[in-house]
Parts: sequence; structure tokens; C-alpha cells
Amino acid sequence: MEKVMKGDLVISGSGSAIGGQYHEVKISGNGKIKGDVDCSDMRISGHANVIGNVKAEAIKVSGATEFTGSIEAQRMKVYGSAEVGGNLACKEIKLSGSLNVEGNVTGDVIDVHGGIAVKGDCAAERFIANGSFAIEGMLNAGSIELMLHFGPCKAREIGGEIISVKRGSAFGFKRLFKTLFQHVEELRADSIEGDDIYLEDTKAKVVRGNNVNIGPGCEIDLVEYKNEFQLAKGVKVKNYVKV
Repeated sequence: MEKVMKGDLVISGSGSAIGGQYHEVKISGNGKIKGDVDCSDMRISGHANVIGNVKAEAIKVSGATEFTGSIEAQRMKVYGSAEVGGNLACKEIKLSGSLNVEGNVTGDVIDVHGGIAVKGDCAAERFIANGSFAIEGMLNAGSIELMLHFGPCKAREIGGEIISVKRGSAFGFKRLFKTLFQHVEELRADSIEGDDIYLEDTKAKVVRGNNVNIGPGCEIDLVEYKNEFQLAKGVKVKNYVKV
């Protein structure tokens, strides 16, 4: 059955509306939507509260938005802050602000240049982080590329084919930021498992892989490897074994 769209929903200034099927949803100011929303494009440049689930082709948040339900989208960009009360399923997620998700996150590409917190699991084809993240469940991706900036990164379990974790450089205001607020830039995980693994500034109980390279700043309890194992000078690895 073909969808029947209602046209555009525009809130400018302060106002509220009911959910439904729309072409475009635009909120500039302070807006509230009560009910599920199905649209092609959602743009929020102020403060918004969406009480319900959202299904959209593209979502852009430039202010502060709370979604009480789940989100299903093709593309989502967050330049401010967003909270999702359910699951987030999106093919492409680009984050330059903060994102909190109460459920699970799934996507093809997740690109983090801010901070993301996930209560459940996070799964993607490619996960890129140049900021911080806290994933209470498992981070699972084909390719995981982490550059440690502005605070800690942590996940209960990490799994992927290619895993690269490198420390960020400290230049200019970033060095001052670290000095003033004493942020610890490191990755913490109970277990890390992949095919090819390179780690810096990582603390983990177990690291398993075909080819494992433990770089500077790491503290690992156990490394299990199949093919190659490299260990930087002075790095703490309590035990390592070829399996």
C-alpha cells in the first residue's frame, strides 16, 4: 500500500504537532512532536522533543533533541546533542557532538568526532572514532579505527577483522584541554578479538587475534595469537601464548 504523505511539518519559534507521515520535518526553535514520525527528511536546529519512533531517509540535528523511541534512517548527522530512548538503526551515522542511545546501535558506517554512549551493543561494517565512546555491550565491526582524543573509550567486548587503536597527537588547545581537565585518553575493554590487531594506550584482560601488535602505553593480561606477535619495548603483557 502506497504511503499517503501529509506534506511538510514546519515548527518555527515554539510549537507542537502530532506525528504522522510527512515529506519534510523542520524544527527551528523549540518544538515537540507527539507520536511516531515517518518522513523523508528531518532537520532540527533548535531544541526538540519527539515522543515516539522515527523513520526517515535523512536526519540532521544541529541543536539538542530527545527521541523517546527508536530511530530507523538511512543517514543521520548530529552536530549538537541527541538522546535516543530506543534502538538506533542507521546506515550512515556522522557525529560531531554527543549522542546517547539507550538501546542498540547498528549501521554500515559510524563516524564519531565527539562522544557516543550506548547502553546496548554497537555493530557496523566500519567504526571510526576520533573522540570518546562508552559502549556497555559489545562493539563489533569489520573495520575499527580509533584515534584516542579527549577522554576515555570503553566497551565490554570488541570484535572485528581489522582493529587499529592509536593515540592522538597533543597540539595547541588539545594539550591545554588535557592539562586543565586531566582527561585519560585510553581504551578499556574486557576482551579484544580480531584478525589483525594494533593497539596503543589500551588496557584489556584478553587480546586474541591472528596477527597482534601491542604498541606503547598498553597493559594486557593475556595475548593469544595464531600467526605473528609483536610487543613494544616496556609494554606490560602478563602472559602471551601461540594457539
